[in-house]
Amino acid sequence: MTDLLSRSARTAAPASGLEAQGVHRDPSSPDPIGSGSLAQRLVHRAAAALGGSRTSRRSFLTRTAVVGSALAVGPIDFLLKPGTAYGYVCGTCSDGWTAFCCTVNGGRNVCPPNSFVAGWWKADNAAYCCGSARYIIDCNATCPTQCTCRCAGDSCDGRRTCCNQFRYGQCHQEISCYGPVVCRVATCTPPWEYDPSCTRSSATDNRTVNHGAPCLGTDCGSAIAKKYEALGGATGFLGAVVTPEGPVGDGRGRRARYRGGNIYWTAKTGAFEVHGKILDEYGRQGATGGKLGYPTSDTRTSSLGKSRYSNFEKGRIYEILETGAVITIPNPFFTKHESLAGVHGVLRYPTSGVRAASDKRSTYVNFEHGRIYSVDKRVVELHEPLFSAHEDRKGVHGEFGYPTTDLLKLGDGRGSSQWFEGGTAWYSAATGPQFLSGDISNRYLAGGHAEGYLRYPTSSNQPVGDGRGTFATFEGGNIYATSTTGAHEVRGTLLAYYLDSGGPTGRLGYPTGELDPPGTAGGRFQSFEEGRLRYGAGGVVTPA
Repeated sequence: MTDLLSRSARTAAPASGLEAQGVHRDPSSPDPIGSGSLAQRLVHRAAAALGGSRTSRRSFLTRTAVVGSALAVGPIDFLLKPGTAYGYVCGTCSDGWTAFCCTVNGGRNVCPPNSFVAGWWKADNAAYCCGSARYIIDCNATCPTQCTCRCAGDSCDGRRTCCNQFRYGQCHQEISCYGPVVCRVATCTPPWEYDPSCTRSSATDNRTVNHGAPCLGTDCGSAIAKKYEALGGATGFLGAVVTPEGPVGDGRGRRARYRGGNIYWTAKTGAFEVHGKILDEYGRQGATGGKLGYPTSDTRTSSLGKSRYSNFEKGRIYEILETGAVITIPNPFFTKHESLAGVHGVLRYPTSGVRAASDKRSTYVNFEHGRIYSVDKRVVELHEPLFSAHEDRKGVHGEFGYPTTDLLKLGDGRGSSQWFEGGTAWYSAATGPQFLSGDISNRYLAGGHAEGYLRYPTSSNQPVGDGRGTFATFEGGNIYATSTTGAHEVRGTLLAYYLDSGGPTGRLGYPTGELDPPGTAGGRFQSFEEGRLRYGAGGVVTPA
């Protein structure tokens, strides 16, 4: 303990007489402000101002310990100048102590490169650890030593680095050659949990209990600290602290980094962890400053056992366990997918992240059974079997273009339909997916579509073959169309007669009108380019 015993250290204000005797007053009861020393009265007032009148004994002790330390060092400055109590427990190169690792290691509270965990001591009743023991872990330089004695140079915690040649030796005892102490790690995690190479052989020096640095935080019951504890702390999957809890910088949230992942918090979302491949992807997406925002769930495994995922304010990240793929689904795609029952619905799991279409009109996300488009300020989905049928027709680059609605279930309970920029699509289990466009689609819709006489289409639009017209077949008849005659349906026994007569390429040509409705005076007729057909009693059809 040469390093510790050969130098002076700053200590907190002395305890009151009652506390020295082991008697503690309820901190929520009135304080005899007129009693005690000036320092004691200032501690009480400052602590109350920091935390309000309603508080727990633990938080009270935490505040008074920190404020007391500041008052002991610089009572007038602390009272009259802005800043935190922690600013008054910093050191300088002349005080002989070694700087904290986060000061010399880019804010990371871990041993820097070319050093190793070499030993530790503890300080009891630490405000930084909510009254629990605080552990100081020395990081000694490896051999050959690649650093020289200097001051850390920070405006606070400008202590020495690579100057003090000593070692406690409870950690990594297999390493015999070591250089001077590079820096100190401060943690509330027992060293043997922080690094398995450390033994439980303890040294204690309470003079370091309130040493601080701007890059060090406290672990005093915050939401992040509670989440970390609930997940097993240093012995859980997150492991030891790498960067203590601190503000993210966006004015909204806080973050703590651990060996196995991160925990994030905002007042709106609460505290949640992100780890593994999902954390890596979250970083690539810009983390809290990216398109997803803060996490709103821990990393979970799906009920199907097929994926892990984390929810965020504006989307979700999936890790597909079978393939190892990690996929980000931001809004509006995520919201749309969830509205369709997510991975349990018709689209199932995503197979790609967000992509831009080559026509530059849309972005989209692929799923196992379809796709979601964001186009012209609308978000629409397209799923099997219509998705594959649409792709066979060149997809959004073909005549039907983009969907303008989701798939709509029809009232007959048999099938569904979907509208596109260039027409309509229809599906039933009996007829399969069929696409209608132009005058044929319009005539079908005017006739009541699947709920009308024709019921579901059994074919898509197709050419007649004469260079003039197109037609589509239906469960209840056909529709024929040309640019000169328009689109008209032919059905029932009249259709059979028409087809026996050669259909549109036969002697009658294309229909030019519909069959007269029942009760028409003079009988029911349907006109064609080259004649008429009469629909008589019993369904008998004759030329008119």
